[in-house]
Amino acid sequence: MNTNLIIPNGLAPAQGVVERANDFLKNFEPYEIKAGARLLLYHDRKSKAYYVICHLRASCLAQRCDLEATIDDGEEDDIYKLNRDITEDEAAYKAMEEDAKNGRGFEDMVLEYDTSYRKQKSLKVYGGQHRIRAITRAFDAKVDQIHGVRVYFSLSREQKVEIATVNNTSIAVPNDLLDRMREQFLGNELRTWCQTVGLLKPNQDFADRRDPEVPTVRVARTLIVNFYLGYSADIDGFHQPTLCKSGGIDEAYMQIRGKVKWQDQGLIAMGREFAALNRTQRQRVAERDIDNYAEFARKALSMAVLASWAYAAGLFQNHPEYLKTHYSLPVSVTAPDDPLNAKALSKARMKGIDPDTYRGLGTRSSPAELGRMLEVFLVLATKATKKRITKDLANAAIQSYEVKKAHLSADKAIGKL
Repeated sequence: MNTNLIIPNGLAPAQGVVERANDFLKNFEPYEIKAGARLLLYHDRKSKAYYVICHLRASCLAQRCDLEATIDDGEEDDIYKLNRDITEDEAAYKAMEEDAKNGRGFEDMVLEYDTSYRKQKSLKVYGGQHRIRAITRAFDAKVDQIHGVRVYFSLSREQKVEIATVNNTSIAVPNDLLDRMREQFLGNELRTWCQTVGLLKPNQDFADRRDPEVPTVRVARTLIVNFYLGYSADIDGFHQPTLCKSGGIDEAYMQIRGKVKWQDQGLIAMGREFAALNRTQRQRVAERDIDNYAEFARKALSMAVLASWAYAAGLFQNHPEYLKTHYSLPVSVTAPDDPLNAKALSKARMKGIDPDTYRGLGTRSSPAELGRMLEVFLVLATKATKKRITKDLANAAIQSYEVKKAHLSADKAIGKL
């Protein structure tokens, strides 16, 4: 019987947990064991997971840690890691690396001992990836310091997500990373849809922070939610697109997600058309010599623009001619003009209402801004003679929205009489 592991009275871990823990102690011989001590098995009552706290040398961590830990045990899912990306260019990381090279010991890196995939790197990193990388750099410089770790055993899918989320939740962790981890827990449908329609490349995952090229989970969720909101709305009514929340549970998305038919051709077409719009917008702006600002290039990924565009796409599902105009936006102009005419949108405003600090349509995330941007697509498809976005069209859309909003407010006031 292995006496290196102490199981406190009152704990009843599964036999598989005990076997995995003993296997870890045998194969890795933590510093405490080599010094003649024994290790306690701890129990996290919230996640119901078991772990030990011990110390390993940098040589062990550098050679056996896996920074590409995944939610699933299969090799086919190894691209979809639980950790955020390493950001070695940040000053804080550089300082951490120098500290490690000077012999500083780090504590409480969060690992799981898991030999089910990439067996040679069986210490799966769920928290402390920057410290692990700094430790590795220090070991490369011949510094073999001792560092403290928490090592979990036999985690379920749910436990992996919870532990990785908890250990990546801090002020410095972007909400988009938390969104990505939570979406992985829900399933791979949203990611697969994005790959199918071209918003993500094959085997590519969502960005873990705002990115000018790679969409975040929030971007994809906002497209889905607004498409279905528009699809269920009356085209003659007052419309209000919405933005999905980031870093927390978004109730609107959760309600809609369970009803989504991911293979629906209308939904797939919407995604492909938006990917084409985003791609064309970026290319046109990048390839011209003037007005090639970065904010113009990423205009399609502006939250107000993408939410309103998706809402209009849903609204036009039963109106083929309007939908055709909406989807023809990428070919509505020729190079060097960009389909969204970002410069015209930036100059659009309503005199007497918009302040001097207003930077034009699609730059804010208020309900009014989303409503105005939606009106651009509505006016373009249903009223405009020339099917392209211009400054005059944008200004007309702003006025149209303000009139509709005023009428709605008046109707509500009269209804209270």
